[in-house]
Amino acid sequence: MSRWLWIFTAVVISTGVYFTIRYGLRPKPIPVMNPTQFQELKQIGTVLYKRLNQNIRAERIVLLGSNEDVKEYEQVWAGLIESAVADKEKIVFFVREGMKPINTPGADVVTFTEAQAQNDELFKEIGKRLQRKQLVVVHAWTSEITHFVKGSISQRIDPVIRHPVLSISTLRFALQNAEIDDLQPQCLAAPEEGKEGIQRLSCAAFKVARKFLKKNLDPSQIWAVAERHGLKEYLVFIHQP
Repeated sequence: MSRWLWIFTAVVISTGVYFTIRYGLRPKPIPVMNPTQFQELKQIGTVLYKRLNQNIRAERIVLLGSNEDVKEYEQVWAGLIESAVADKEKIVFFVREGMKPINTPGADVVTFTEAQAQNDELFKEIGKRLQRKQLVVVHAWTSEITHFVKGSISQRIDPVIRHPVLSISTLRFALQNAEIDDLQPQCLAAPEEGKEGIQRLSCAAFKVARKFLKKNLDPSQIWAVAERHGLKEYLVFIHQP
């Protein structure tokens, strides 16, 4: 009897470890870029591509999430896309309707609607492009992209391509005590039904802000921090003056 108990326990632990890695539930994020000062947002995208170059080139699809709290968020991704094109990548760029246009010379741009993201139409078109050996880049809001949010594009596309998709999303990097105090209640509040993922994002932003508060970073400058959460979930925290 004890033998079967040990076998059952081993299976439960192994399954738990698998899903922890696959769906990004690791308790401790892995630093990718500590607080770094930039002159313009475009430079953030350029540096991100350099840091994640091997990861991106190993993928055939990359998801980009933008946050409305980051003004001119399109500049971040313009830097990343331009770096990829300069690296000889053939890119098809799927952008959600209503997002700010991104300067993507050399990329084939396809606009999709929220409705298309909720049905199979978007994923069928992505599948066709993947067969053409292009790097597929999908751009939408962070809440629609990240693995943290149930039913997001990343969660729904994982089983389609049969492995976790690389996701890079932006969030606000709070430097001032007042900003951090605004994030704390969102993080510590009892989870609301259907909003657990949004609260997880708030907690990630809160923890990053608290972690670097003592560094007294100059709020008049642009700063960015990047972390990896789980297997292929990257969060980029950006402060703008």
